[in-house]
Amino acid sequence: MQSTIVSLVGTAIGAVSQVMLPFIFEEEDQIGALSLLNSISKIFATIFTLGFAQITLQVFSSFRNDEKGHSGFLMFAMLYSIAGAGLGLITFYWFHDFFVGVGDDYKLIRSISYLIFPIIFFKIFFANLDAYMRMLFASVVGIFWEGLMLKLGILVGVLLFWLGWIDFQYTAYVYSFALSLPGIALIYLTFKKTAVIQMPERSLLAKDKRSAIISYGVYGILGAASSILVVSIDQVMLNKMVGTDAVGVYSVLFFAGMLISIPARGIKRISASVLSESWKKNDKANIQLVYEKSVNNQTVIGIYLFVVGWLCIEPALTFLPDYQFALYVFFFVGLGQLFDMMTGINSEIVATSQAYKMNTYFNFVLAVLVIGLNFVFIQEWSVVGASAASAIAMFIVNIARWFYLKQKFDFQPFDKRTLYHVGIGFLLVLFFKWLPLPLNPLTQMLVYIVAITLIFWTIIFYFDLAPDLKKWWKKILSRINPS
Repeated sequence: MQSTIVSLVGTAIGAVSQVMLPFIFEEEDQIGALSLLNSISKIFATIFTLGFAQITLQVFSSFRNDEKGHSGFLMFAMLYSIAGAGLGLITFYWFHDFFVGVGDDYKLIRSISYLIFPIIFFKIFFANLDAYMRMLFASVVGIFWEGLMLKLGILVGVLLFWLGWIDFQYTAYVYSFALSLPGIALIYLTFKKTAVIQMPERSLLAKDKRSAIISYGVYGILGAASSILVVSIDQVMLNKMVGTDAVGVYSVLFFAGMLISIPARGIKRISASVLSESWKKNDKANIQLVYEKSVNNQTVIGIYLFVVGWLCIEPALTFLPDYQFALYVFFFVGLGQLFDMMTGINSEIVATSQAYKMNTYFNFVLAVLVIGLNFVFIQEWSVVGASAASAIAMFIVNIARWFYLKQKFDFQPFDKRTLYHVGIGFLLVLFFKWLPLPLNPLTQMLVYIVAITLIFWTIIFYFDLAPDLKKWWKKILSRINPS
């Protein structure tokens, strides 16, 4: 509940910042340059966590003991992160020109690209220490700093630029500090959370454990590298193939489409520790139950958000005529995220099981599909092509993950309610697309939001198509009106 509230507040703040960008920055390449600070650093930071999240998921439970400082797992995380950060910074230095670009067309991003170095450093620490905190069942900490405080920092930078108090260069400084802030915070908070601070015990790095840790790390690196390419490589490829201004347009619509997946992130973060414990106890019944609930809840929420977003995006873009050609970026990004939500926590189930290597294979296929399809589609349809490539790739791989879990563990999360959810969403889109609303854009969006919310959730709750969400809603109402 806490993580959901924090995510929603952070999303609202992030949305305000993103909506302001096209109105505040005169050139699309300024937005594109800021977006590239995030996407390029994210690629390197994710790869050079060196698979620590996978290691933590697989081995932490064996060392869980608060009184003994979890056998020095925190210091192990710190040393591991330092090694990864060193390798990551050296590698980015070598490949700087390839990712940033060379020549006058890339002058703006090159002028601030040195800020990517500290962002990579602190993102590595955040990712690894957040994995540690999640295993301590403190997942809300990472959500608070990455999902809320980071967004607030970006908003501050945007507002300062809008007020004319800082120029673009200083805005980039604030932006890079905001991206680094979660890592800075977690370095402090993990030490505060851990009762006993000590160096890693021999049992943690014993010979019999070492080979397993190396194996988990290698597959974690491959899996992380593949997965991050899906959400970041499109901007890098657009920068190389079209230009930084295209990245600016794409990033605005991409963010809007990604809003659909926000509620699922909290569920995925929390589920990792629960699934890890369930696999340790071989409690497949609980894994099946969590899987079913994640599919049902994420499907309902995802369809609602997609329908509202798709109906509202067209009138919203009337205020940004230069962005209207990229309308379908939202459609494909949103559809890709909806596919991912509708298959629940399939990736987390595979990642926490003894078949964790399969997650690497799935992510590798996903990355190959995204890069290959991006190369073809960007040439044909520019920014819309990049979003279509991601949607197709995510659909294929999520179907493959579902099929694997069905065959390997006999997990089946879908039932007839899934068809009802999809049918309701599809009919609402058809109805409102065909219904003429001769209103100004703001009023039209307001009508869509209110009408769809009332119709959709009335049907869902009346026919009990989302029991968990209905129970949660009743709980909220009882707190508001105890009588």
